This record gives sequence, structure tokens and C-alpha cells, in this order.
Amino acid sequence: MQLTADPVEATRPRRRAGTDQMREIVMGAQDNLTNVLAVVLGVAIGSGEVATVALAGLAAGLAEAISMGGVLYTATKAERDLASSTGAPFAKRPVSAATTTFCAALVAALIPLAPFAFLPLRAAMVLAAALSVGALFAIGSWTGGITGDRWWRSGLRFVLIGGLAAAAAALVGVVLGTNGAA
Repeated sequence: MQLTADPVEATRPRRRAGTDQMREIVMGAQDNLTNVLAVVLGVAIGSGEVATVALAGLAAGLAEAISMGGVLYTATKAERDLASSTGAPFAKRPVSAATTTFCAALVAALIPLAPFAFLPLRAAMVLAAALSVGALFAIGSWTGGITGDRWWRSGLRFVLIGGLAAAAAALVGVVLGTNGAA
């Protein structure tokens, strides 16, 4: 018995896991992980106080998750409305896009923030940076694997973007720091 593939089915690209919501996951996770890492490092260097870092990181993470969810809702609704007005097909749901982005952003915010709940300031800064670099590399690698880009190149791209933002915020903390340790 010989098995043959359907010629039409064989020419269709195979869908990879996560492709339907990749945009929402990447936007929420990469953006909020990068933002919260930058905030906690900048505030930690500038203030030298764990409570201030935790407050700033939590406020930034929650506000950014809500904002990103809202942005994806309005952007997806605008895309859907435009497609509808031109007769083009459009399948994404604004509420689904918003929810996915909000959840990805909220979870991502916890990565650089969590060490400040358990560790002294300097150790928390080091662990927050290390966990965030690892998470950014993982998100980038996952994205590269889906898009066909080299996974390691995509991972490094995400780390570079996050690292630049964190370095800029750290520099602000050094220059404008109020704790005398900067």
C-alpha cells in the first residue's frame, strides 16, 4: 500500500503553534518586559530603595499591560473596520487581541519585578536583569522559530532592544540618582 499526499494540501504552508496570536504576544511580552526591566533598574540605581522599586515596577507593569491591551483593541478594531469598509477579509477579534496582549504584558512584567520581592536590592537587580535577558531571548527565539528567521538571531535582537532600554534607564538612574550611591 502506497500513501500519497493530497497535492493541494502538500503545497499549503504548515501552521506553526502560536502563529494566530504571535503579534499580540510579542507586543505585550517584549514591550512590558523591557519597560518594567528599565523602570526597576533605573529606579533601583536612582533611589536605592526596594520599596520604591517595587512600587514603580508594579505601577508601570500594570499601567503598561492595561495600555497595551487597550492599544491592541483599538488598533485591531480599526483594522477590522477598514477591512469591512473595503470588503477585505479580516478574522481577528479586537477583544481577543486585547486580552492576549494584556495577559502577555502582565506576565512579562512579573519577570523583572519578582526578584525585588525576595532579595536585597543589588542581588534583585542582577537577578532581574538575568531573568529578563533569558526571557527576552526565549521570546525572540520562539518568534524566529515561527517566522523562519534564525532562532538565535531573533533571540539576540530581542535582547539587544531590551538591553538598550535598560541601559538608558540605568543611565538616568545614575545621572539623576538621589541615593548618593549612584
